[in-house]
Amino acid sequence: MKKLIATLTALAAAMTMSVFAEKYISANDLTKGTIYENLACEDDFVITANEEKSVEIGGQSSDCPNTALGETFTQRIKLGSGKFDFRSITFPAKAGQTVTVVCKSSSKTDARVISVLNEAGEEVGTVPAGAYPEEMSVGKVKIPADGNYAVTPKKNTIYIYEVVVE
Repeated sequence: MKKLIATLTALAAAMTMSVFAEKYISANDLTKGTIYENLACEDDFVITANEEKSVEIGGQSSDCPNTALGETFTQRIKLGSGKFDFRSITFPAKAGQTVTVVCKSSSKTDARVISVLNEAGEEVGTVPAGAYPEEMSVGKVKIPADGNYAVTPKKNTIYIYEVVVE
């Protein structure tokens, strides 16, 4: 009986860990180039784009800080202002999970803001993006309800390096 209980406890723990496992998209894992249509990535992330509202995956300049969360970034996702369905990175999330965004404004003088949107396009949180070439900004937003979400610049262009959902 003790073996059965131990086995069931281990199985339950393993199932719980997979339900709340970390998911992420990193610019370092993507192929450089311009995206003109939605690009499905690992862990159910999608980079949304179309012919008129493209997204660029490019190299990170080595003349500014490029390390955050213990990772050195050599590439970035360049997003102009967007909405849920274009120039954004979408993903599913559960209530209570945290979305962490590593980003930086493309402006050398102006800090900017990333919006976290629900599928209806309503803002559920924001993340600051410091002016380029300052240190990378790392911001977190708690997800309020199960559903699909997106990160996108509130206004103007921002570089995204990584989005983590945990």
